[in-house]
Formats: sequence, C-alpha cells, structure tokens
Amino acid sequence: MSKDTEKKSRILYFSRIKALACIAVVVLHGCYMAGGAFARNNIERMTTLFTVRNLMYWAVPSFMMVSGALMLDEKRKIDFKKLFGKYMPRMVIALFSFAEIFAVYDHAVYQKDFKPAHLLEGVRHAVLDTFTENGMSWSHTWYLYLMIAFYLTLPIYRIITKSADKKELLYMLGLLFVANSVITAAKTLIGCDTLVFYIFINSIFPLYFFMGYAIHNEKLKIGRILSVIFILIGAAGMIFMTYYRLHTADAETAERVKNIADQYFAPHTVLASAGVFALFKSFDKSKEIPFIDKAAAEIDKCSFGIYLIHMIVYKHIFAVMKFDPFAHGGAVTLILIMLITFAVSYVITRVLKFVPLVKEII
Repeated sequence: MSKDTEKKSRILYFSRIKALACIAVVVLHGCYMAGGAFARNNIERMTTLFTVRNLMYWAVPSFMMVSGALMLDEKRKIDFKKLFGKYMPRMVIALFSFAEIFAVYDHAVYQKDFKPAHLLEGVRHAVLDTFTENGMSWSHTWYLYLMIAFYLTLPIYRIITKSADKKELLYMLGLLFVANSVITAAKTLIGCDTLVFYIFINSIFPLYFFMGYAIHNEKLKIGRILSVIFILIGAAGMIFMTYYRLHTADAETAERVKNIADQYFAPHTVLASAGVFALFKSFDKSKEIPFIDKAAAEIDKCSFGIYLIHMIVYKHIFAVMKFDPFAHGGAVTLILIMLITFAVSYVITRVLKFVPLVKEII
C-alpha cells in the first residue's frame, strides 16, 4: 500500500482517540502506582491521585470501541485464515513473550534472585494468572486475554452486526448496558451476589465493542452536546465515588463503592467512554491537522508496545529505585515521571519495530 493510499484509508479520529487514550493509560497507571507506593497514609494525596486515575477510565474502552468499529464492519473481510493466522497469533505471542520478559525482570532486577528455573514462571503466569507473589504484579496484561477472547468470539459477533438492523442493534446495546452495567453496579452496591431475576450475559466488554461499531457506523447517533453531557456525567460519577469511598467511615460501603468505581462496568464509565468516542467521531469529517495528526498516527502505531512496556518503566522507578515523587517536588515530579515513562516506552517500541518478526507483534 502506498503512503498516499494509506493516508486516505486511515480514519483520522481513530488515530486521534487511540493516541490520547494511550497517554491516558500511562497517566492512569502512574497515579495508581505512585499512590499505592507512596501515598497510602495521606488521604488527600490518595483522593487526588485516584480521582485523576479514575477520570482516565475511558481510555481502555476507547481502544475496545475502535477495535469493534474496525473488526465488526461487515465490509471488512475477516475469514478464519486471517483471524487465526494473523490476529490471534499476535496476541498469544505477545502474551507469552511479555510474561517471560516480566518474569525475568522480576527476578533479575526486582528480586535479584534469578535462576534458570524462573524462565518457566513466565509461562505459568501467562496460563494461570497475571499476579505473582512478593509484589510482582503485571495485571495490565488482562487486556491481552480480553483481545484473545474477542478474536475467538469475533465470527459470532460479525454474524450479529451483519444481520441485525438498526433497531435490533440498539436493543442489544440497551440490553447489554442494563445487564452488565446497571444491574451489576446495583448488585455490587447493595452487596447482593444473586438476584431472583438476572440476564444471562456475563461481561461488559462486548458492549464496548458493539458500541464502537454502532457509533462509527451512525447506527447510534450521539451528538456533540449529548457527548459532552455524557462525559460530564461520567466525570461527576467518577469524582463522587472516588471521594466517597476514601472518606466514608463505613468500611463495608466504601468497599462496595470501590468495587464499582474501579471497574469498567460502572454506568458512569460507560457513559464517559461513549461520550468521548462519540465526540471524536463528531469531528470525523474535519481536515487533517498536520503536526497533531502526524504525532497521533505515530503514537497510534506504537500504542500496543507502549501499553506493554510502560509498566516496566514505572516499576523500575517506583519499586526498584524506590523513587518517591512526593519527596522530590510532588505533582510536578510525578508529571515529569509520566512524561519520561511515555517517552522511554515509545522509544523502545520504535526501536523494536525495526527488528524482524518482533515488529509484527509489537
């Protein structure tokens, strides 16, 4: 494909939203790790950090919505050969490769107790879990498991989008929202594990994939004003729930609120994510902004690698070096660390893209 053809076929707002979402993910994890390591005994600091973190929760759903808009498009040819010969191998190889890298890093750099036997640990954790003992956690790789599940179910999802009319698609979106956001949040808030009535749908994530498809193809139209309203409602919900769960004296209620505020099924997160995606979509016909869109395209191209690598940089700064940003300048230093983390992750990803085979994965 020529550069001119690629430029014409590229959907500008996809690159823009993925670039911004990539930055938001780095901010999210920076607030989480700094807060967990150095702010647990400071309630004001924790409130600020976790509020900023939760305000970034629209980012990962935005990646999902872009995937849904692209992969569920009935005009796009995706057969089993392409699915299991290209998309699935990339995720599986990335999962096992980085599980191995993380295991080696943990024992060679963090624990300083590396033995050849630890090479098997990466495989074990890729299959069994993403959490390890002694603080060795790489839970951000949950996204790889999600994408593997999405690819496995993609042929079924494509049957739905290919055959469903607008009303049927909107009905499904409404059902998914009620079943996996509203009911799940209500059940979590009241502390009830079972309800007499339930809808047998298990996850919030298909909602994001189908919602991205619906908004992109204008089967679900959310105007700019409504998009902004959704974003404001989502932000208000995130701020309120974060503040309440950190300041209430009722520990049981605080835990329930936390289990909503920190999850992607939270209704306010769904609204904020839909609002952000729809707002970017509303500028789909706008002209390319040379510098901004060139930078967005570059970040978009490296976003997967940045997502995988940035947690190593954070862990080295906060866990290995034990650098406390709040003892060395506070918020300004933390922002600088986020910028450094993003830049280092980008550079490493960019270099790896020159390596044969590796560039096809990352």
